Amino acid sequence: MKKWLLLVVGLICGSGSVYSQQNRWSTADRTVNEIRDRAVWVTDYQLFNLNLNELNKQLAEAPDGALYPLAKGILIKFPNATGTFDTYEVKEASTMSPELQSRYSEIRSYSGHKIGDPSTNIRFTVDPVFGLNAVVRGVNGMFYIDTYTKDNKTYIAYNRKNAVSSAGFNCLFKEDEAATQSLKTELEGKTVIDGLKRTYRLAITTTTEYSAYIVNQAGLNAGTDAQKKAAILAAVNLAVARLNQVFENEISVKLQLISNTDALFFLTTDTFDALDAGQMIDENVTVTNSAIGVNNYDIGHLFFQATQGNDNGLAYTPSVCNNSVKAGGVTGSGIPVGDPFVIDFVAHEMGHQFGANHTQNNACNRNTATSIEPGSASTIMGYAGICSPNVQNNSDAYFHAVSIKEMYTRITGAGNCSVNVATGNNEPTGVNAGPDRTIPISTPFALTGTATDPDGNAMTYNWEQTDFGAALMPPRPTNTVGPMHRSLFATTSPTRYFPRLSTIIEGYDPSILTATNYRSWEKLSSVARTLNFSLLVRDNNPLGGQTGRDDILLTVSPTAGPFIVTSQNTAGTVWNVGESKTIMWNVANTNVAPVSTANVAILLSTDGGLTFPQTLVASTPNNGSYTFTVPAGLGMSSTARIMIKAIDNVFLNVNTTNFTINSVLGVNEAEKPNDDFAIYPNPSNGIFTLETNSKDKISYTVYAMDGKLVNRKTEIRSSNGKISEKINLSDLQSGVYIIQVEKEGQKISKKLIVKK
Repeated sequence: MKKWLLLVVGLICGSGSVYSQQNRWSTADRTVNEIRDRAVWVTDYQLFNLNLNELNKQLAEAPDGALYPLAKGILIKFPNATGTFDTYEVKEASTMSPELQSRYSEIRSYSGHKIGDPSTNIRFTVDPVFGLNAVVRGVNGMFYIDTYTKDNKTYIAYNRKNAVSSAGFNCLFKEDEAATQSLKTELEGKTVIDGLKRTYRLAITTTTEYSAYIVNQAGLNAGTDAQKKAAILAAVNLAVARLNQVFENEISVKLQLISNTDALFFLTTDTFDALDAGQMIDENVTVTNSAIGVNNYDIGHLFFQATQGNDNGLAYTPSVCNNSVKAGGVTGSGIPVGDPFVIDFVAHEMGHQFGANHTQNNACNRNTATSIEPGSASTIMGYAGICSPNVQNNSDAYFHAVSIKEMYTRITGAGNCSVNVATGNNEPTGVNAGPDRTIPISTPFALTGTATDPDGNAMTYNWEQTDFGAALMPPRPTNTVGPMHRSLFATTSPTRYFPRLSTIIEGYDPSILTATNYRSWEKLSSVARTLNFSLLVRDNNPLGGQTGRDDILLTVSPTAGPFIVTSQNTAGTVWNVGESKTIMWNVANTNVAPVSTANVAILLSTDGGLTFPQTLVASTPNNGSYTFTVPAGLGMSSTARIMIKAIDNVFLNVNTTNFTINSVLGVNEAEKPNDDFAIYPNPSNGIFTLETNSKDKISYTVYAMDGKLVNRKTEIRSSNGKISEKINLSDLQSGVYIIQVEKEGQKISKKLIVKK
């Protein structure tokens, strides 16, 4: 019977997957009527029509991710930023207790991951009031699909970078001096490693003003109280779904709306003063405890509509699981919907409730011990867009490594009143930021880490500075404390350039201080100081994210640097195959203590510095000069660049100007039938055949262009006067190599080109 049941379930899931792959979306005309009010203005977007009824039929097949975490989801297509469609594996991810969900069965939440790219996840809600609203979160940032028309038939799809919010927000949190002192020695530390999914019972209260705003947006001013509360719950469900998208990935925490959530939705009268956050925060504790009972929730929060231009919030830090203040959090906005409200405001205040402090270095409510982001910061616990000079207008939807450490400390300590379930997911292991280094002043550098994931999860890497202390902002090269480099979205690459590679290629300019210029927020130190960086590795597991972390200390030496490439900096420079060329650089004492870099590598880009895939020399003395003969096979390019990188250190630099290379493998060189030996195909992927005539044995040796031995075979025997040997060097990187054959007392060399 058990085997039969499993077979039936498998057949149902299989047929559902086929059905679910049908696309319910189509492109829409921009001339639509009855557009919904929006919290953001979008400069570039696309419109799509959606058959919501058919989508709901598909979603009815989605397994419950909480009950069946290992079950396969259904496949559903969603629009992407290019106007095409991506497929996601989707499961239900309810934000509600089972009892509340059963009473409001048409209000649903789902999660999924992109097929072929598990580091990209989607979270969306579906309800009859506001239709479908979705957020896609991945290494390329955030992408939204929101209801566009009031009939829920047309949807707007856009990138976060193309959305502008006019909201200004004031978090009224005050620095706790005692906590500040204790934190100053604790910036290194905990990551999410225990494999538990923590579910906290969430009580959301809404003021009459917030409720009226949502009811009006839903067009239900004449509706029944039950209809109005359903509309409010739909809006709250959307907000909590987006909160869970962040908290589940960052600290493996799920927020679940309590069964009697709707008892906290005030429709006509309440006891809250919307102009006084201090009054509301304590009143919410009283109201929630009275209506729900202090033992029947773990964290509470109040949503209110603020007067226009007076967006604000306040939270006790920390408060989760603290019976005295666990409902001590309030957030309000003139437009209390959308991601500016949910991520910039609510997630920020809830971050406080889970124990996280402000991360911005600017003076507005700065918490000195965690002032580790330049300017107004860009992660959730900063003041993005509201405390000039601003790095950017809105927060990116992730927490800084220091914030994760603070929250994990809370939820594994006094804030561990959650229901905890083992997920079977393990944290990334072997996370290594590399050894501490001493680097020269005013010189770019790149940090590369390593990590493995025992579960094969799609890891992403986040390099962030962790130096605190009030400093001039945007950062100056002469700052001796505080952050010099902003936080950026995690990527699938374990390497980050400082500043970003595009800035190095364009030409690093320390004098740029305009806040709206992104180059203002990554500065190289020109004075003696230390720089601390964290490598945070996320595994992005949908069951509950786990993280690994390692830190590195860089000491900036004022007696060395700047390390600069001094050649190939003149317009019109040309390299032709066979010519002797010299690459030069200013060593600037980097070859002596304390930097002590004895050797460097020289890399070549033929795409203007986007990538540096070719190695001209893997190791050469750091003496300021390297002369070589331009080999064939480097390609034809008018946008070539040179990078010189320290070996056994992290600093580097590039030449300032594109130059031209004329270096292809000529026909005569590629195939000479009368040669003493032949190699084909050439170019190859590293697998090729060597043929020659010989009555005796031969040997061959393969060298890199810098003379380094990469492969050798000492004896290949002849058969009937001919030799044909298939050689597999597929582990070689793309580039030009020399293969030297020795036969009958002679050595003959050819160029071997590997292209992948």
